[in-house]
Amino acid sequence: MKLRGSFIVLVLGLALLYPLQHWIDSESPPRAPGEETLYFVNGKTIKKMSLGLDGLVADIYWIRTIQYFGGKILDAGKRGDKEVRMDLLPQYLNIIVGIDPHHIPAYRFGAIFLADQDPNVAIDLLQRGIASNPHSWRLYQDLGYIYWHMGDFEDAKKVYDAGSQEPDAQWWMKDLAALMTIKGGSRETARRIYTAYLSSDDINIRSQAVFRLKVLKSFDELDLINALLTKYKSETGRCPSSLKVLAGVLESQGVPLNEELIPLDPDGFPFALDESKCVAALSPESKLPKSL
Repeated sequence: MKLRGSFIVLVLGLALLYPLQHWIDSESPPRAPGEETLYFVNGKTIKKMSLGLDGLVADIYWIRTIQYFGGKILDAGKRGDKEVRMDLLPQYLNIIVGIDPHHIPAYRFGAIFLADQDPNVAIDLLQRGIASNPHSWRLYQDLGYIYWHMGDFEDAKKVYDAGSQEPDAQWWMKDLAALMTIKGGSRETARRIYTAYLSSDDINIRSQAVFRLKVLKSFDELDLINALLTKYKSETGRCPSSLKVLAGVLESQGVPLNEELIPLDPDGFPFALDESKCVAALSPESKLPKSL
């Protein structure tokens, strides 16, 4: 009988979700072209209307958040934009955690994708997440990442160290805390941080980590190419007219080449050569940014 009663409650709850969401949408004011607004920005308000189905309602907004995020990425890709504006992302995430303070994926998503947009908002979100979920070591990982991303290595060390004390924390949390003191701003540290995110359950976070690791690899390859250019110019007194003269050495170092023997960045675009300065750089067509 208990199972049947639970089933009836679930069915009734699901039946109520559609009119609830329809009412929310119908109450939203019309938007001007290009304007982004959310009628509800307070998860607690929606929580009161959820009739006890907090988890299900939070999941609705989580799905809408992912749809919003994916739509922005697709639109930016169609326009060829390297930067993606997501003005509503903080509001969506705040709604979710306001309804369900234990929605860990929402906090973690915000840590990665709000760090560039508004790190202070990301810090506030993670601090609230840790307050509601003090034993979730992953949230300490994310907050430490934001501080590191801002160049605040001291606070990053404190947070990584605090998270490493949690029973289920991975060993490398203590390692990252130590790296903050020794060489917080190094590429090695950045590589360790983004590699740790490859184990995330969220495909979007994993994809972002892969992208950031590609950026780091492009930095390493540019350093190698420019060091070779400097040596070439020192030995010959001039800059080469093409990067293909370096092909043999670059290939031996694992840098891929195209059919014209021009080195390719990690996204498959040929590196460009500025002969006037005798330096290599990312191609204007490359999708990789010039900095993290």
